[in-house]
Amino acid sequence: MPARRPHRWHAVVRSRSAAARRRDVAGFTLVELLVVIAIIGMLVALLLPAVQSARESARGSACSNNMRQMGVAALNYADARQAYAPAGRGYGMCTPSATYPGDPQIINMSGLVLLLPFLEQQDVFDRANTASSFAEITSSAWLRNTSGTAVGSSATNGNAAVRNRDIPTFVCPSAFGSRTQSYSVSGRKTNYDFVVNRNGDFNNCNSWKVIRSHVSGENSTTRMGQVLDGTSKTFLFAETLSNTRCNGPDQGWAWRDWAMVGVDPGLGGINMWVNYASYSWSPCFNGVFVMGRLGDWGYAGSLHPGGANLVQADGSVRFVSENTSASLLDQVGRMADGKTPLVE
Repeated sequence: MPARRPHRWHAVVRSRSAAARRRDVAGFTLVELLVVIAIIGMLVALLLPAVQSARESARGSACSNNMRQMGVAALNYADARQAYAPAGRGYGMCTPSATYPGDPQIINMSGLVLLLPFLEQQDVFDRANTASSFAEITSSAWLRNTSGTAVGSSATNGNAAVRNRDIPTFVCPSAFGSRTQSYSVSGRKTNYDFVVNRNGDFNNCNSWKVIRSHVSGENSTTRMGQVLDGTSKTFLFAETLSNTRCNGPDQGWAWRDWAMVGVDPGLGGINMWVNYASYSWSPCFNGVFVMGRLGDWGYAGSLHPGGANLVQADGSVRFVSENTSASLLDQVGRMADGKTPLVE
């Protein structure tokens, strides 16, 4: 039986299908490719802010959690010692006088060291020598407490190794910049510190013992009952940045150095990106503006959109708007001025 020849119709269909495929391939033009790329680009542009927002939300939550841990640690310390931890002890940078006598023993210790056992950092605390120097101020112009004597050496007593330890609880995930501070000595920075009367503690030794305006200060011993404005309406810790501010140092977590006494939200407000063109040595010379670089030492700020976190004396955390006036923040920073304004 002769082989059956394919029907002419099937051949036509196969021929047309092949031709159609060739036309489809040939019809995928450069214009169509560019349109597809443009659509993909638009989708990415729409999604990217959402991704960045989600990431910042996670970082903000982590930061808030860090500060919440610090608030709980402060309360546990106060419960154990019957007083809140001081902002620091044994300052060498302050000016002594008859009204404001300086400590006879200079150790330049930050009060954050005292919170370590309550932050699951007992091993680091055990390595610290709280009766000896945490930093030596070497500049004669900066070492103003001439009535005091430096006790020991941080290079040999173990405190240099302590201050160079990174404590995760003291680091905000949103902050950027070098984690190392270096003035008289080098060590690791913190993004959180005690709320203090900045100029008072810097200008006068043991200012807190005379003024007692804030919960914390050098050698402060504030009891909860002394926070007359209410522990839920008085600042204890404030967030700050670590990107080499225009004037003065960032905050080191373990030690006190020149112009390093804590954070004062009531002095410059929150997120004050000030340009000090007059400081020829500073990173802000000639008015260079850098987001995340605070204008002066002891300022409060963060890279969270719109404000920064602060901890109240009752351990709670509040996100405070950068639009809040400095005068209002100053009132909430004071523990017994009879003013308890609400802040947002």
